[in-house]
Amino acid sequence: MLKIYNLKDKTKYIDEVALLTQKEWGQKDLSKKEIEQKVKNKILKIKSNFSDPNYCKLILLDNDILVGFISIFEADGEERTDLSPWYATMYVKEEYRGKGYSKILNNAIIAEAKKRKISRLYLKTELENYYEKFGAKFLEVLSTGEKLYCFDIPVNRISIIGGSGSGKSTLANILSKELDIPAIHLDSINYNANWVEIDKNERDKIISSKANEERWIIDGNYNKTLKERLNRADLIIWLDYSTFAHLKGVCKRIIKNYNKEKPDIPGCKERLNFTFLKYVITYNKKKRPIVKELLKDIPDEKLLIFKRQKDLNKWIKNYYTQSKNVLDYIK
Repeated sequence: MLKIYNLKDKTKYIDEVALLTQKEWGQKDLSKKEIEQKVKNKILKIKSNFSDPNYCKLILLDNDILVGFISIFEADGEERTDLSPWYATMYVKEEYRGKGYSKILNNAIIAEAKKRKISRLYLKTELENYYEKFGAKFLEVLSTGEKLYCFDIPVNRISIIGGSGSGKSTLANILSKELDIPAIHLDSINYNANWVEIDKNERDKIISSKANEERWIIDGNYNKTLKERLNRADLIIWLDYSTFAHLKGVCKRIIKNYNKEKPDIPGCKERLNFTFLKYVITYNKKKRPIVKELLKDIPDEKLLIFKRQKDLNKWIKNYYTQSKNVLDYIK
């Protein structure tokens, strides 16, 4: 079975990747001893890069056999040091070539770039008319004679799901500001002033209409229309926290904002009642299995799952650097 993995999760393939990299792109007129030393150096370099959150090397396995690999580099060569990041080291073993495996690797690295909120990847190559079939756009000829291309990678639709108190609305607002994509809070659709719910059929029609728009960050579950949104989304963020974390988030919100109007639900003041508290306490037991079932057919490459707030915060800081104060909303 063919499957994509991050190399740092399958470290037994590091030596083979290093050897193939040297054979494909390394200096050719070297002695056996020099080649061995080059490969050792590449192995050490790969391992040292694993601590860098921006490092990315994906491998394609056919069961346990390495088929090929591909990377995202921060820099690639000295010709255009002003450009970053780079689509690099697309490699398929000779016996697997011509069978569509390069397309699998290409799709995997583009999906990874989407996860990392990378809007453009650069590529340099000596190949003629090869990467255009994957959507690469020609930019210029470099001083080395290589051609410079780019891949534009839009992430226009983000679905944020999870239990109450997990911070879905806050995250939607952060990403909306950073990416300049409108945030849609489903609770604001479901409730009129004073927590009066609208007709469920009408609500679902409105949600479906919003999901059919081209650009959105939607936070909320509302399971009847969730599958539709998950299929439409370029990226799904599941805040899959513990019940304790949900309760902690709700209590923190109540203490801070009790009886104040919720900015994301106009006309509704922050409140706490038994029905809502019961929903929070039983969410992971009753609602989480439904969400998990809906996610089972979603491709792994467009799903991010966070189990803890600090892991989400780390991800935001790693990939959203436009604003130095990006986490101020949730401190």
